Amino acid sequence: MQKKRLWGSALLLIAFVLTSKHVSASEKEVVYRLYNPNSGEHFYTTSFYEQNTLKNVGWRDEGVGWQAATKGTPVYRVYNPNVKGGNHYYTMSSYEAKSLIKAGWRWDNNAKPVFYSGGSVNLYVAYNPNAQSGSHNYTTNVYEQNNLLKNGWKYGAIAWKTMPSDPLPTLPQGWSIDRAINTNNYSTQSYAYKQCTWWVYNRAKEFGINYGLYMGDGKDWQNQAGYTVTSTPQLHSAVSFKAGQLGADATYGHVAFVEQIHSDGSILISQSGTGYKTLYDYQVLSKKEAGQLKYIIGK
Repeated sequence: MQKKRLWGSALLLIAFVLTSKHVSASEKEVVYRLYNPNSGEHFYTTSFYEQNTLKNVGWRDEGVGWQAATKGTPVYRVYNPNVKGGNHYYTMSSYEAKSLIKAGWRWDNNAKPVFYSGGSVNLYVAYNPNAQSGSHNYTTNVYEQNNLLKNGWKYGAIAWKTMPSDPLPTLPQGWSIDRAINTNNYSTQSYAYKQCTWWVYNRAKEFGINYGLYMGDGKDWQNQAGYTVTSTPQLHSAVSFKAGQLGADATYGHVAFVEQIHSDGSILISQSGTGYKTLYDYQVLSKKEAGQLKYIIGK
C-alpha cells in the first residue's frame, strides 16, 4: 500500500464550500486542531472540509481547539515553505504578516482572516526555539501551556482572545436519559461539528448503534435504503423531520435522537445545530407531534 503524503501547506488544499448548515450561524465557530506526526506541526482551521482533507492525507485529528468569534480583530495565517515540513504562523498583526511575506513566507487563505479574536477566554502561544516546523503552539489550555514552558518552550504570552465553550443544557423536569453524554470523542469524519447529523451519528454510537457516514441532510435520513423506518416512536432511534416540519429548516429538514418515551406518547429528543446556544439541546414533543415524524432504527 502506498503511504499517503502529508501536505505541508493549506495552499495545497482543495477548496470546498460548506453548504450543510441547518440553522442560522451563531456568534462563534469551532476551530479544529490537527497534528502532523512527520513534522510536529499543529494546524488550526474553522473549515470542516479543510480539516477533513488534511485527515485524509495523514494528519491526526485532535478535536476542537477552541471556539472563535465570527467577528472582531482579524487573525491571519502565513506559511513558510523554506523549512523542512513547512511551518504556519498565526498573528493579529497585519504588519507582522506582511513583513513575513516580504521575507519569503506565503499568505494562507488569500490574505484573508482565518478567524477572529473576540471573547473573554485567553488563547496562549508558546514558541519552540529548537523547531522549524511546528515552532508555535496555540491553546486555551493553561495546563498544556505551562507544560510546554517547563519543557523549554518560550514566550508564554496571550496571543488573542477566544469565545467561551458552549454551556451544557439541563434535562426537562420529569425526564431522564439512559446513558450519560460524553462528546469528547465525537467524530467529525463526515458530519460537521455541531450539525444535527453530527449529533445523531455520534450519540447513537454511545449506545452501540450505527448509522452511515453519508446519510445526507436531516430530512434525507428517513429515505435511506437499508434501514427500518416507522411512524411509531422508537427508543434510541434517529427521528427525521421533513423540510419545514415542526419548525425544522425549510431546506434541509432536521434529525434528532430519541432519548426517552413516556407512557402518554410524548418523547424526549436530544439534538444539535449551529444556532443553539448550547452544544446540544433537549426538546419534548407531544404524542401528536411525535406521530408526525419518521423514526430510523440504526444497526
